[in-house]
Amino acid sequence: MPRLNRRWRARLRVQRRWFRRRWLDSAAGEVLFPEVGAGMVAVDTLSGAHAAVEDAPRLAILHATAGNGHKRAAQAIASAIERLSPGVAVREVDTLVFASRLYRGTYAASYNAMASRAPRLWGVLYHSAQRESVNRGTAAAVRLALDRLNLRRLVRVCEREAPDAVVCTHFLPVEALSHVRGSGRLDVPLYCVITDFTAHPFWAFPNVDRYFVASPRVAGELEALGVDRARIDVTGIPIDPHFASPLGRDVARARFGLAADERVVLVMGGGSGVGPMADVAERLAASPAAPRIIVVCGTNHRLRDRIDALPAALAGRIRTLGFTHEVDALLEACDVLVSKAGGLTCSEALVKRAPLVVFRPTPGQEVANTQYLASQGAAVHADTPEAVEAAVKHLLDVPEAAASMRDAAARIAAPHAAETIARRVLESIPRAHSPETRS
Repeated sequence: MPRLNRRWRARLRVQRRWFRRRWLDSAAGEVLFPEVGAGMVAVDTLSGAHAAVEDAPRLAILHATAGNGHKRAAQAIASAIERLSPGVAVREVDTLVFASRLYRGTYAASYNAMASRAPRLWGVLYHSAQRESVNRGTAAAVRLALDRLNLRRLVRVCEREAPDAVVCTHFLPVEALSHVRGSGRLDVPLYCVITDFTAHPFWAFPNVDRYFVASPRVAGELEALGVDRARIDVTGIPIDPHFASPLGRDVARARFGLAADERVVLVMGGGSGVGPMADVAERLAASPAAPRIIVVCGTNHRLRDRIDALPAALAGRIRTLGFTHEVDALLEACDVLVSKAGGLTCSEALVKRAPLVVFRPTPGQEVANTQYLASQGAAVHADTPEAVEAAVKHLLDVPEAAASMRDAAARIAAPHAAETIARRVLESIPRAHSPETRS
């Protein structure tokens, strides 16, 4: 036991030295808005962006890498702001870089592990936190205190650098900043963007100047959680602005060498290729409907290897892709999309009017997303590979059913959500360059 205690004390000393070194390094210059290549968050302006003009507004867009959706939403808003007002200094930054290595490593890993390996446990935790007795209880207070303790450096940096506005696409930075916003220590507008088609109590905090949400239903859920309806804007979920520019089905198919009359099913599981997608792809490839299957494996190399190793009779109908920046073209090229139900993926599918079959959504926000889209006629829920095959076959064989889903998607899609949010943030900053006067 004494040897174990000595080992832990040694680890704590190393951790303290690491904290001290990071703080001293970042104190020498600005963190959120460093010179190129300097500072703890060594970020430049967006690719191809104009240099920020002197004394221009500075906007911080904060996300957290628990899933790719929050980061993609932050990038979409940052891109829209840069297009509307090129002189503004805009940075999208991962909130977790301000936390300890232990907290940063376990925060995203714990969510990803539960979502992929123990989804029922995640569902239980998610729904239990929705109950008022739990959400306002001791456990919630301890979690909130722990999160704020680990993000003290974020608070200090924001207080010191005083951005003209802070936009959050994850609830974690809202947790850290809302109380200092209310105390007057952070006298800058604080905005929150909810990236799902539902509002969990995690998102509801006082002292948030404005919420941007996906639908009137989400606005109603937030209002029920005590948020003033006047502070809620229904904008849609922000996706990359280029999704709003149609390519045309023939152009999109030509990009991937697909025939105009070929039946094409796109299978996606997020940036990490989550879920038993190989089983779904194999089932669809063997289906009498005989569609062409394109599987986006993301960064999941094991999944790609497994699918590529399928028997030649099946593999001849399946094409695998790794991480790709051409999801917009794929969504236009496909007849049916089989996917998980992340808020960003669903929003992209809506904009491209892709009939969506949601395969085994993770309990919690993904199930809520699926229920909303299904209630609007824009998605079908399938929990087994057999159910996926039946749903896909129906959509391929009954054009009227696919057309109905495409029409439903068009009704609720928000292709310009990122631009709408960007405009409203810029309008709230007196020094921001007006979008109408940009050259």
